[in-house]
Amino acid sequence: MKQNIDWENLRLFLAVAKAGGLAGAAARTRISAATLGRRVSALERSLNLRLVEREARGYLLTPAGQKLLLQLEDMDQVAQSITAWRDTGQAKRRIRISGGEWTTRLLMDNLDGFWSPEADWTPEFLADPRNRDVARRQIDIGVRNQRPKQEWLAGQRVGSVSFAIYQSATVPADDDLGLIGPVENEGLFPTGIWIRENHADEVSITVNKASLALMLVRKGHARMLLPMFVGEAYPDLVRTTEPIEELQTERWLVMHQDERHEPLVRQAVSALARLLKTDPVLKPD
Repeated sequence: MKQNIDWENLRLFLAVAKAGGLAGAAARTRISAATLGRRVSALERSLNLRLVEREARGYLLTPAGQKLLLQLEDMDQVAQSITAWRDTGQAKRRIRISGGEWTTRLLMDNLDGFWSPEADWTPEFLADPRNRDVARRQIDIGVRNQRPKQEWLAGQRVGSVSFAIYQSATVPADDDLGLIGPVENEGLFPTGIWIRENHADEVSITVNKASLALMLVRKGHARMLLPMFVGEAYPDLVRTTEPIEELQTERWLVMHQDERHEPLVRQAVSALARLLKTDPVLKPD
């Protein structure tokens, strides 16, 4: 017979995972390290999974432990919202909005265009290379580059995104600048694959974060492939190519079918759609 999961064991495992071991978790929870160790072991037995590797320097999460941590972080956010609601007598609905790094930056730069503190909901931005799962309610709204295919998801098209290559306006047009190539997760995106397949011999610098690479471009060290809503926002950059047709993508707001008619989610979707349909650009300092 499977054991029921003890919710307190989950809470204490989260504390241990965040602290990286028993000592740090004991200081935060005011529960003895011995008790915390027993609780983690009991949770492992109830799940029939090894969640941690017990090392001299602390606890190292196993792959199963890392997956559980992701789930518990979402639960922790909900618990914090409930606590805030209890303490204030009113709690606004958090609308979790997920997108790529540039898209999240775009939304944050244009926050006044779709949200105000007087709204009945509050935005929570999640910029992450992982494609967070709308179906499992890890997020409420995802900004995606294609129509959702699963029948339990709903989508609204809100425009498209074009790409081009940019360089610093201070660099003479005939200078033979190298191109920045993305690596690690960003190298697996369509833009990274396009550079590798079409301009690999021009890559002079590789970077794993596009936002960091942009600084190199603005200082005149290299050229860079950018979404045009980024490149066109910087007056110190010039576009050196026409929009690259094969890289153009659609832009969709994706939400769960069961949530699309929930009033506050609908408010947030409508507000985001109004903004994105205007083709906004970043607002650099």
